[in-house]
Amino acid sequence: MFFIFFFSNLCYNLVCVNRICVYLQFYYNNKKQEEGVFDLSSQLYTSIDLGSSSIKVIIADVVYEKLNILGVGIVKTTAIKRGNIIDVESASRDIQKAIDIAKSEANKDIRSLYVAVPSIHTHIKKSVAEIKFDTKHDIDGRDIEEVIEEAKILPLPREREVVQVIPDYYRLDDIEHIRKPKGMTAHNTFEVTGNRVFTSKTHLHTIYKSIENLRLDCNETFCTSHALGELLLNDEEKDYGSVIIDIGAGLTTVSYFEDGILQLSQSIELAGEDITRTISDVLNVPTKRAEEIKLTQGHAFYDTASSQIIIEIDNLEPDEEPYTQKELADYIEEVVEEIILRSFDVLRKAGINRVKGNVVLTGGTTQMPGVLELAKDMLRKMNVRIGSPKIIGANSPELSVVVGTLTSSYKIESLFGYQVTEEIATIKNTNSTFENVSSIEEVNISKSRVEPTIASENHIGDNEQEVYYEDEDNEEKDDNEQGLFSKLSKMYNSFFE
Repeated sequence: MFFIFFFSNLCYNLVCVNRICVYLQFYYNNKKQEEGVFDLSSQLYTSIDLGSSSIKVIIADVVYEKLNILGVGIVKTTAIKRGNIIDVESASRDIQKAIDIAKSEANKDIRSLYVAVPSIHTHIKKSVAEIKFDTKHDIDGRDIEEVIEEAKILPLPREREVVQVIPDYYRLDDIEHIRKPKGMTAHNTFEVTGNRVFTSKTHLHTIYKSIENLRLDCNETFCTSHALGELLLNDEEKDYGSVIIDIGAGLTTVSYFEDGILQLSQSIELAGEDITRTISDVLNVPTKRAEEIKLTQGHAFYDTASSQIIIEIDNLEPDEEPYTQKELADYIEEVVEEIILRSFDVLRKAGINRVKGNVVLTGGTTQMPGVLELAKDMLRKMNVRIGSPKIIGANSPELSVVVGTLTSSYKIESLFGYQVTEEIATIKNTNSTFENVSSIEEVNISKSRVEPTIASENHIGDNEQEVYYEDEDNEEKDDNEQGLFSKLSKMYNSFFE
């Protein structure tokens, strides 16, 4: 009899202890959520820039119009030459490496990419497409997406394929030049007028193949020139007439904007690698060593280069004097001058004889001291500046294209109605740094340009176990459980401080 009584009391105590453990764990989880341990994130965006010397991948999210860089992956590559993929398998491997680095840093998984297509073999053509309605219809994001898709499938020159359609303005029935058609009512036709950017079909399909080998989807493609304009120019600069000169490793891309839209996108095969070859020839050193000298001691403007900095090399003759930075700058300056002159020659051949707006230099090569000073000396009557992302974690000019692609992807998803805009709880004590996109000139995701919409789907990685959502269906249950363990929480609060 005593044994039965003892056993029943033991079972009862065990049940009580178990219930206490459950409620303490629930309290512990709430404490951790208040301390910012749980990762509350919105829709993920992953962009890729297929550069001539390196592949760059960035994973980010956008919350309340704030761009938050979660992970950056940069991998050197030899699979891309002057913007063209010359080895698909090697390119796929290097893309995978860059993605893995970004995923590891972001602690996220991805299923798709937004791709920046190098501006080679590029042509721009003004196009008009329309869709029709049988009855009165309120325009939403799906209609805008549909009419843009109609523009993509308009007849093309042989062996060409559309990279993107850049909307200029819309027409609803007989009302023209509409900038924001969402929410307006059409009775018959909905029309878009914009610039179609198309490139070599082989070039574009080779990029697709390199990504599809990794079993990833390509959400959208963006012309690098358009991505740079979205990042580095404000509305006034794009309207008045401005040029972006992106000096990369293998290509220099010239982009001209006027009347608020991209008008010209062409590349010249003269860029940072040509500076490296010049240094290699002048100093008689291997290319790898020449690249190191360019990055650490290179200077592009003779007038401000130093004669006190000595270029140390191992192959000097006993009676041979070493080069100084100033002497080497004389050779580097010639190449950079040629890049700028040929960039403006591209504009002149297109009939653009005067740039009324600003000149923005970007790309990895512009990090070299003296590039801005030389450009200002050559273009004395123009406003010249270096453009780079103003975002912590990705604020280098060499990341302008990949960050610009993020900005473009956010805007296009918001336009089509895919962007999440519902309220998300505030995160406390996190280490992530958010930049207000609307307050940054180079990353302008503005309410005046993009209307908030309700998302239809979240693209969340498979390994996001730490994402916490406040479900309305569980609110009543949470309130009841809070009452049951409120007394216990006071007793055991000290265990979790």
